Amino acid sequence: MKTDSSARAQVAISLLPRLNSNFCLPLIERCGSIEGYFQESDKALNAIYQELHISANLFDRQKALQEADKELEQIDRHDIRICSSESDIYPDLLKQCEDAPLVFFYKGNLRITVPTVIYLAIVGTRHASPRCQNKVTSTIEELSLTGRHIVIVSGLAYGIDASAHRASLQYGLKTFAVLGHGLHMIYPASHKKLADNILQAGGVLISEFPCTTPVHPSNFLRRNRIIAGLCQATLIAESAEKGGAMSTARIAASYNRDVMAFPGRPDDKYSAGCNRLIKENTAALVDNTIDIMHILNIPVSRNTPTMPELFETDNQSTMLINLIDKTEDITMDDLIQATTIPHGELAALLLQLELEGKILALPGKRYTLKN
Repeated sequence: MKTDSSARAQVAISLLPRLNSNFCLPLIERCGSIEGYFQESDKALNAIYQELHISANLFDRQKALQEADKELEQIDRHDIRICSSESDIYPDLLKQCEDAPLVFFYKGNLRITVPTVIYLAIVGTRHASPRCQNKVTSTIEELSLTGRHIVIVSGLAYGIDASAHRASLQYGLKTFAVLGHGLHMIYPASHKKLADNILQAGGVLISEFPCTTPVHPSNFLRRNRIIAGLCQATLIAESAEKGGAMSTARIAASYNRDVMAFPGRPDDKYSAGCNRLIKENTAALVDNTIDIMHILNIPVSRNTPTMPELFETDNQSTMLINLIDKTEDITMDDLIQATTIPHGELAALLLQLELEGKILALPGKRYTLKN
């Protein structure tokens, strides 16, 4: 990791939260760069402040530079990297957000070389139901079968977030975790292994917060704008009417990004937020992976070349339809035992039958014929 004056300036600006935002980009541009801001004379800078109607008392440059030296020690110790808006690896979608950080920190490989990538945020309550956790898992499994390069973004929290990250790892999708604290630690601590697995699988941990910044509950709300800003679309899987997922949904909508939500029972506390977003037309109602694919502009035609050739196995499809017809709400495990078809192949066959309108996928990986 570089420890030159440019890195020192980038760390210093992260220690000035009001300055570390695209809102202040005109100021940085007038100074030539982030490093230029810290090199500018007080007289010249005061003139720029006055021109841009910025209070000169907001920022103590020298103190920030001194504190940056301590932060750089932590960065080196924990193998943390710095990404500024001046870098060519700064995410394009995030850069479009006016309140995105000018500088953030990360671990992992932020550079993605494939030409077309779909970034999808999946977030929700920490008190996730098994039903919705299973639905998130099956959704990610089915998305992995499309052949598209999809990155799942979430917040490494308990519940829906953890389910989204784990399913991404299980089915081979890259996943980004955006944290509400410095990258020298993992919270909750029980997710340390999950964070390690994300990095080992080529994913990324991201935070705008320096290691020396105290952990505060408000930081977890602030990080939600980065989750939303990184992605073309955000899926709210399960949420009460108040909480971080609702904040992420409204931020994503303010960025003119697609917002989706799984509907739930009217009397379910942790579906109330999703239902409200749908009722307010903030989020599109999505029942299944096909709905999500439509919103993400992923073709669902039988002739789509990226779909596995497993879809051509008509004999197996007929066998599955007969089994589903004979057994009401048959489960994925039941079908595996009855057919001995491998799990991944069976999931592809079931997805195709759903695409063709022959079966319906129910919560809990259960299936029934479509009337």
